[in-house]
Amino acid sequence: MTPETSPAPAPAPPTSTRARGRPSHLAAAQYGIWESQRHAPAVPLHECGVALTLTGALDRLALHRAVARALGETETLRTRFHMTPHGPRRALVPPPLPVLTVTDLRHEADPEAVADARIRADLATVTDLARQDPCAHELFLLGPERALLYFRYHHIVLDGFGQYLYLRRLAELYEAFESGRAPTAPAAVPLERLAADEAAYLRSPQYAEDAAYWHAERSSTAPPDGSGGPDGPDAPPAAEPPDSPGHPAAADGPGIPRRPVAADGHAVPPDGHAAPPGPAVSRTAVLTPHRLGTLLAAGRGEGPAPVGHEAATLIAATAVWSYDRHGGRTGIVVNLPVTARRSRAELDTPAQLANELPLRLAVDPDTSFAALVRHTGVKVREALRHQRHRAVGPSPRTAEPVATPPAPQVNVMTFGALSGFGSCRATCRQYPVGLVADIDLNVYRELPAPNEGRENEEVRTGPGHLPPYGLRLEFRANSHRHRPDDVSRHRRRFLELLDAVAGRPDLPLARHL
Repeated sequence: MTPETSPAPAPAPPTSTRARGRPSHLAAAQYGIWESQRHAPAVPLHECGVALTLTGALDRLALHRAVARALGETETLRTRFHMTPHGPRRALVPPPLPVLTVTDLRHEADPEAVADARIRADLATVTDLARQDPCAHELFLLGPERALLYFRYHHIVLDGFGQYLYLRRLAELYEAFESGRAPTAPAAVPLERLAADEAAYLRSPQYAEDAAYWHAERSSTAPPDGSGGPDGPDAPPAAEPPDSPGHPAAADGPGIPRRPVAADGHAVPPDGHAAPPGPAVSRTAVLTPHRLGTLLAAGRGEGPAPVGHEAATLIAATAVWSYDRHGGRTGIVVNLPVTARRSRAELDTPAQLANELPLRLAVDPDTSFAALVRHTGVKVREALRHQRHRAVGPSPRTAEPVATPPAPQVNVMTFGALSGFGSCRATCRQYPVGLVADIDLNVYRELPAPNEGRENEEVRTGPGHLPPYGLRLEFRANSHRHRPDDVSRHRRRFLELLDAVAGRPDLPLARHL
């Protein structure tokens, strides 16, 4: 394995001299990540990675220039985090050098396996957020016209949608440099602009409306364990002003949380018994375009397709699976990660802004799957209108880390999939890591090989076509609670229920259980 040094990259666009090195508050989405990492500094809770397998004639100089330019445009990837007497702060630093490490594995018997092992070992180490760069790029040379571009980052600087935005921009820059064109101007905005937007939201009537919505949700339908949600059944709906002491946007910061935190960085519930999240045991399954088309057609039923129909169908299927798993408990909670982005600036800027919403779904065994999908679609649509409020995670009043209600998490990351990287074909592989509370379901788009999945063309999801992609389902379970054969069994049962409801979506759910 031969690491190479980077050639001199193209100059990155200048960063704001006003923002460079100037400490600023963390975004609301970053506080919970900061606290959990601070209380478990030796545990790789939030290390993330993605690998792009590139097939074709790769222009390595163009790639170096693209990475340098992308880092210069993306402020969040050039931040350091420190604890101060007034709470945690972040500050901008210059881009890392070298911006790209190149490792030649072409002499290895199995270069893909060696690259995979190196990536997994890298993700098992913890980033020192005060002293180390929160991201890194490494290019593994695998063979003739075959390479793997590995991008590692800490979750405190990017969420899943932010990762997608960054990789999309990196591909745009590479294509421009490869073809000899000047790249288009970046759409991303400085972090201080996002901070100003967040502060304006926290002072707005929308914040009070969102807080009231989530209070009503917690009060109207308590979770099965009777907890009433993350803030308890009697949490007041009032919107605390952003300059109140303890608020994430307060001038003096949130300080040290009053609620005890377990050794793994997760909050200890008020009764003192920490639910022990653990390393993940993972199993995957793939829904081909044909199988996905059948499922979506079933979920659509007689009525109009709900907003976010793909997500609503999978969340509804998870609710049915959870109902079956827990012996017919009708009040089901499914935790839904969302982008929490509404403005154009937020939608264009790689950053960590994500939120997690507890969806409370009523699973009636006498109703049909199609009806449950429509009910889920309504709940998702309502939740998305109020997605910026931190109903789960750091409390908007105390900044304490709050334990997420024990429930499956469904993370539908179908906002895009790179298929090309300039003249190269690209295949994307995610490396999700960190601890899992119970069972997570991660959903990714999977582009089929040419002519794959086009059988049975009569199964449509819309006017005249099958979906141009399938879905990869990744089941990640807490290894402290689930053995590998348990996870395989859960996956098998989930897929059985998918096939059952797709075959007869009009039947009462009780007929499928």
